[in-house]
Amino acid sequence: ENGSRQIAECARAGLNRVNFSVFGTTPTELAQVQHARFRDTERAERKITALRDAIAACVEYGVTPSANIVVLDHGHIDRVHRLLDTYSPQLSVRLLNSLDHGQVSLEAIQEILDQRGAIAEARYLTAGASGARTAYRLEDGRHVYVKWIRPIRLPETCASCRFNNDTDCQEGFYGLRLYRAQTGEYLVGVCLQRMDLCWRLEGFLDHPIAREILEFRIAEHRKLLQESVS
Repeated sequence: ENGSRQIAECARAGLNRVNFSVFGTTPTELAQVQHARFRDTERAERKITALRDAIAACVEYGVTPSANIVVLDHGHIDRVHRLLDTYSPQLSVRLLNSLDHGQVSLEAIQEILDQRGAIAEARYLTAGASGARTAYRLEDGRHVYVKWIRPIRLPETCASCRFNNDTDCQEGFYGLRLYRAQTGEYLVGVCLQRMDLCWRLEGFLDHPIAREILEFRIAEHRKLLQESVS
């Protein structure tokens, strides 16, 4: 919400990309997904204006803006179309399926792609992480990306985890997350569901799990390269 005031300085410091989560394209739409305490269209209007200003600042100062938008079901299709029609093609859009909504979410995303005449052009994988995406080119030449999850698990840490099944852990090993504690120190997290798998930044660098993650990524990178040439 402070993007328009901060982007210029961040760009000078070296920032080259910002991901925005877009929960609504109109005040009414945004208010509907807010907590009841904040469900106010005037507040929502200010938030949307701040979002537009922040995205415009990114474009102005050479920072790539990306928008993540979760498509729960077919009721969210119009919201995606409005997003694409409202913002500049310089805004990179990623459509995310809802793991909680399962197949209906995937079908809604496919309907959006069909309505926009999308053609798949590339698939991107990150070695050692479950997050992946497919790039589509729309009829108007714009590109959108659809995020999907690969069944990736850490060979040791995930193997002994009580959540290691398709019901309790749909995301798998997505990657590292950096948290800032109330005390001001930084923590590295490995799993959304297990906050016990968090370490102080300094301690994490020397922890065996850091070596496990690195070795796993190197091994999968080699595997993906072999598959790409075979």
